Amino acid sequence: MSRPIQIFCASFRRHEKLTKMIESVIESEYPATICVGAGDLGTVALCERLRDRFGGRVDCVYDTEANRRVGCTAPLNHVVDRLIDRDALFCTDDLVFEKDCLHNAAAALLRHFPDTDGVIGLFNTSIEGDYPLAYPLYGQKFQQRFRRLLPSRGPLFFPGYFHLYNDAEIGRTIRAMNCWRLEPTARVHHFHPLHGGEMDATHSHALTFSGHDQQVWNARCARGLLWGIDEEDVCSPDPTGLSRAG
Repeated sequence: MSRPIQIFCASFRRHEKLTKMIESVIESEYPATICVGAGDLGTVALCERLRDRFGGRVDCVYDTEANRRVGCTAPLNHVVDRLIDRDALFCTDDLVFEKDCLHNAAAALLRHFPDTDGVIGLFNTSIEGDYPLAYPLYGQKFQQRFRRLLPSRGPLFFPGYFHLYNDAEIGRTIRAMNCWRLEPTARVHHFHPLHGGEMDATHSHALTFSGHDQQVWNARCARGLLWGIDEEDVCSPDPTGLSRAG
């Protein structure tokens, strides 16, 4: 019997893209549920409709304070607090899964990490040589071990980032510990504007704060900080768009 997977993402005004992503999960016929950190009330309403349509397999969380800046990092951390104790896959809302992607990723996890203390990277068909840990499947034991490293069970994604680099920092840690494998048969299609996709509200907000996120990334890399080991005192971006990182 296939192990259930909890898929989680953040979403802001991407109703059509989010719907297609969720539909691809349902069409895969894999026992997965989806939890969305909504960045707007329209996304909350959409998820409620999709929950009814797909028999409760779609969940949604919305927190006014977490969404004040409309970035994806805060809603993601709010979602993580709601994840149940099972294998979890982080993805974006602007991709679709090939029909056998989840089956192949789950099989690879148990093949390489029978105790689930590891990570499987998915293969992005859209970008040649794309970052292989952009959409990781975290094994249950891996999550338990690394959540214990977080200060006071703090946020999974470093909260100083607005949108960019939050997943890259986690991936950097996983790479350093060599506890991951790329599964080339677990394939996704990511519709990014740099590679043929269309620009949308999420991309626009990300670009607004890209300079801030780059500063945070550079500072943390220079200090050798890794996910779950330290939490740099870096200011979060303010809602005016003025970077305050020092």
